[in-house]
This record gives sequence, structure tokens and C-alpha cells, in this order.
Amino acid sequence: MKQQIGLPGITEERLQEIESELGFELPKELRNRYKRENKFSVGEWEFHPIKDEQYIKRTWDDLVRVNKEDSDDYPEGFFRIAADGSGDELGYQLPNTETIVLWDHEEQELLPVAPTLKAFIEKEQQVDRSAEQAELFLQTVLETGVVYGLSKFEQSGWAYCPSNQDETDVLLFFSTEASAKALQTKEWANYHLIRLDVDLLVEGWLPNMIDDGLYCGLNWEPELVGLELDPEDVLADLEG
Repeated sequence: MKQQIGLPGITEERLQEIESELGFELPKELRNRYKRENKFSVGEWEFHPIKDEQYIKRTWDDLVRVNKEDSDDYPEGFFRIAADGSGDELGYQLPNTETIVLWDHEEQELLPVAPTLKAFIEKEQQVDRSAEQAELFLQTVLETGVVYGLSKFEQSGWAYCPSNQDETDVLLFFSTEASAKALQTKEWANYHLIRLDVDLLVEGWLPNMIDDGLYCGLNWEPELVGLELDPEDVLADLEG
């Protein structure tokens, strides 16, 4: 997970000054994070810093200023804590200071994304790990020319799980025997290891998956966690 190292943490006294300006106490998780580090990022999200006179140029667009500027452009009570540069904002819908919500600037609506800041950060970390796993898959299979999977049957079939995005399934592919065998647990303990040439994946499997509306899961972890990728995108990456 790429968490940018920012500025030195903020003192308790300074935090209390900020809370006095805002008119309410900051959520405990956010306070603790600011005490450890100021002007930090999580994934694509840049968290608004606390103004620090020692680093005024880097903290001029601070938490208080951000929430006082253009407040009419956002729902009443929406307290912004981070931005991703696209126009979307992350924050809390006051008086709720637990649930993390996303302001979708295109749809002009607030969407809950995580029950707590900690849960949001963990989710972003998982997304980053999953992206790294997918990238490793592509690099490895282009070098080896081989893809692995699991199947209930020795000569046919392929392990899959339900999608969390749509009413379809995710077929799981792995770049090494070891990563595939790591999922031979619980209900898949007796599944067989299947070896597939990348050419067959490119020429047959992926085009059929596109037609069937299925997703690809690349190098997923044993907890069955990972990105659900469009097979058309995977095909484009493999064809270069």
C-alpha cells in the first residue's frame, strides 16, 4: 500500500485549536492519524492537512479552509477530509463521525464506503495488493507462457466464485503452481491443479468469457479476495 510519508504529526494543543475553529471534535481515528503524520495520503486519496506555520506552503490548503471554501457546493453537514484529484471527496456526514462517505461529483450524491476510517484504509490496502497481484500475474505468464487454475474435475472445468459486482461469476487464474495450490483448502481441498497454455487463454478462454459476461480473478489470495477484472482488459494486456 502506498502511504506517502508527509509532515510531522500535530500536537494535541493544535488539534484542540482546530476543533475550536470547526466547532466540533474531530473523530478519534482521524485525530490519532494527524498526531502521527500530517499531510498524508492513502492510495489515490490525499488527506487535507492541518495548517502548520513551519510548513505553511505545504499546508495552506488545510482542513479548516477546505471545509469553509465552497461549502455551498456540497450537501449540508458534509465534512471533507480527503480528495482524489478527480472532483470526488471523502469525508463524514455530520453528526455521524464514524461512517466514511464518498461525494460522487458526477452523480452529485453521497455514498457510504466504509464503517470507519480504519476499515477504509484497510480496504484501500487490499485494493493496492490486489492490483500488484494482477500485475505480477501478467508479467509472469508473459514470461512462462503458462496459466494455472483449479478444477473439481481432472481434465475439465475451472474454479470460480460469485462476483461482488454483478450477477455473474469470477474465474480464477494463477501465474504459478504455488499460488493456485494455496487455494486447495476447505471446499476446494480436493480440487485438481490445471495447467493451461497462455495461447489457449488468449485465443479461446478470454473471448468466451467476454461473450458470457464473466470476470477474471488474477492471483487471488486464499481468502478469495482480489480485483474482478474485465476479460477484455486482460486480453488487451496479454496481447500487448
